[in-house]
Amino acid sequence: MKGWSIFSHSVSMVLRNFQAAIQIFLVPTLLVFAVVFAVVYAVFQSGIIPVGQAVNMPLGSVSTGFLLQMAAVWVVVMLISIWGVVAWHRYVLLEEVPEGWIPRLHTSNILIYFLRAVQLAIVSVISLIAVAFIGSAFAEAAGYFGVAILIVLFIAVALFLSRLLVILPAAAVGRAISLSDALESTKGAIPALFLLGVCVFLAQLVVELALSAVAGIPVFSLVLQLGFAVILSLLNVSIMTTLYGHYVEGRPV
Repeated sequence: MKGWSIFSHSVSMVLRNFQAAIQIFLVPTLLVFAVVFAVVYAVFQSGIIPVGQAVNMPLGSVSTGFLLQMAAVWVVVMLISIWGVVAWHRYVLLEEVPEGWIPRLHTSNILIYFLRAVQLAIVSVISLIAVAFIGSAFAEAAGYFGVAILIVLFIAVALFLSRLLVILPAAAVGRAISLSDALESTKGAIPALFLLGVCVFLAQLVVELALSAVAGIPVFSLVLQLGFAVILSLLNVSIMTTLYGHYVEGRPV
């Protein structure tokens, strides 16, 4: 039941430190919203993407310069988001208590965290493409049995990638951990990670059911949706923190 212990420990971490979480994430989150709003407003005001036609625009009609600008904005948004995430990891793992409403800016850790996240994204894309290619061949050749094999392969890849997540909190606290080190430290963690994934899936399912129940109340539904999105994001970050603390540093859960 270690998977449940990791999940419940992460939930408890969020609940016990909710005030600190607000102090850490409020300013970065508001900055992200401000940047996104400013960019969207500027794009529509410039006429590059006419209002109401964005969905129907072919990619070829968008200039390279515009795409590069959007990529730059994405990087800025990611770095601002990582600013809060790094501060949270350091608060939990190093007891670096937030002072005031602006988290400490650990520039080098943020940049390394970003690069490690990109590394994980590349590994994820390569793994998923390989599984999709192999699994689709099984699905076409063996029908429903092949589809079952495809599902199993995707679950296996998800568990493999979950074992690599500890490199992110490591980057936040200034510890260099390679992908092979991550696999070594999480050896034997597959059953726990599988149960953890089930717990996360069920939590998200409960959230979706709650949102569908209030879908007819627009304002309340929007507020609830934003609230759940923030809580689930914080929970996912806390799960990564717990995985690192338990499997790399040997902390109990």
